[in-house]
Amino acid sequence: MCPITVTAQSLTSSFLKWVPDGHVASLFPNHPMLDEKAGWVAFITDSPKPPPERITFTLPVINSASNVAVVVTGESKAEAVHLAIDDVGPDCLSLPARLVQPTKGKLVWFLDKPAASKLDGSQFSE
Repeated sequence: MCPITVTAQSLTSSFLKWVPDGHVASLFPNHPMLDEKAGWVAFITDSPKPPPERITFTLPVINSASNVAVVVTGESKAEAVHLAIDDVGPDCLSLPARLVQPTKGKLVWFLDKPAASKLDGSQFSE
């Protein structure tokens, strides 16, 4: 991990792709980078998925965005979406997508029906 200083104060928008393990950007479950508070951009040399070396925004910069959109498609991601969105207890706190909580901005999830298939439907609309 090698945090890099960024001079911008916040992002206007951040679009995050989703994968079945629930990582966003290059922030992986239980990875030390989830605890990074000072740097906004970091170089990762030990990614659990290929490629092993990546550059990523940290949670502070993602959460500083005015608008954050998480885009998820496919049934293979339904369980991770459920763990990130539904209130399922403290066991999922290390899931990176669950840690995406804009401090002053808006978070919007865009899900297709297969990705949303395990959610508690009473709290969501199409």
